[in-house]
Amino acid sequence: LVLVALAADVSGVLVGVLAVGALAAVEVTLALVTAARQWTQLRPGLTRVADLLDTAPPTPPPANGPTDLTGPHELRFIDVTVRYRAGAAPALDGVSLDLPAGRRIAVVGPSGAGKSTLAAVLTGTVRPASGRVTLDGHDLSAYAEEALPRAVGGLLAEAYVFHATVRENLLLGRAGAGEEELTGATAAAGLLDWVHAQPAGWDTLVGEEGGQLSGGQRQRLALARALLAAPPVLVLDEPTEGLDPAAADAVLASALAATPAEHSVLLISHRLSGLDELDEIVVLDGGRVIQRGRHAELVAAPGWYRDQWLLQAAAERGYLALAP
Repeated sequence: LVLVALAADVSGVLVGVLAVGALAAVEVTLALVTAARQWTQLRPGLTRVADLLDTAPPTPPPANGPTDLTGPHELRFIDVTVRYRAGAAPALDGVSLDLPAGRRIAVVGPSGAGKSTLAAVLTGTVRPASGRVTLDGHDLSAYAEEALPRAVGGLLAEAYVFHATVRENLLLGRAGAGEEELTGATAAAGLLDWVHAQPAGWDTLVGEEGGQLSGGQRQRLALARALLAAPPVLVLDEPTEGLDPAAADAVLASALAATPAEHSVLLISHRLSGLDELDEIVVLDGGRVIQRGRHAELVAAPGWYRDQWLLQAAAERGYLALAP
C-alpha cells in the first residue's frame, strides 16, 4: 500500500499513516501467531488438568489406617495400570515389581515410557486405574497423604528449588539437621566444593527457582535435600540430569553409597552408566515392562538395553557411531 501511495503521488502525511498502519497490522498478526503457538503448547496440559478436575476426589484413608512409617518397608507393584483419561493408551500397563527393604532397582527406557508415572504412583501422587500398590502389605491409599512422604519420597521430576539460602533449601528435607549432616548430604550430591567456594557458604541465596545456579547445581541441591530427608524408600528421578558423564557417574555412586543399606532405592534414569551394582534393572517401553534383569544379563541379551548401552557408550567416548 505504501509503494502504491508513493507511486500515486499521495501526500507524505497519508503515506506515513499507511506505513504506521501496516506496521501495526504486522505486529497484531505476529501476536496472534504467538498466541496460537502458545495455545497449541498449553492445550495438552490444560486438557489433562481438566480431566483431573473432572475426576472424583479420592476416598480419604480410613482413620484407623497404618501409622508406623519408621521403616524399613517392603513396597510392591502388582499388575498396575494407569490411565490419565478414559480411552487413552495406558501410561503404565500391567507393571509389577517388588522393592523390599535394602533392594535397589533402576527403571530405564525411552522418553515417554512411563518412568515418571511409575514414580508418581509410588509416591501416592497418581492412583492406579487397576492393580495394587502396597506398602508392608497395606494399600498405599490406606496411608494418610501427609504422612506417606516419611516412608516414600526423594528427588522427583522437576524438584523445586526455593528463593532462599542453600541451608534453608536443604532443611526442607530434614528440619533441625546440623552442619555435619548438611555437609554429608551435600558432599554425597557433589555440591560441597561449590558451597565452600561461595563467600556466604550455607547462607548463599540461590535465587528465584534456583536462578543463580546452573542446571547441574540446582539438581545437586535438590538431590542433597532428598539424601538429607533419607526416607526408607528413596525415589531418585533423574538425579544426575544436567551433569557431564564423569560428574554424573561420580554423583550417582556417592549418592547410592550415602543411602543406608537397609533403605530401598528406586532410581529412574535415562543413562545406563553406573547401574552395574544394582539388584535389578527394569526396562519400560510404552508403559510395559519389556526387559528386566541385572546389568550384565541385559548387556549380553539382544534388546533395547544393549542397543542403548552401546549407543551411549559410543557417544560418551566422543564418537558419532560405533566402528564397524
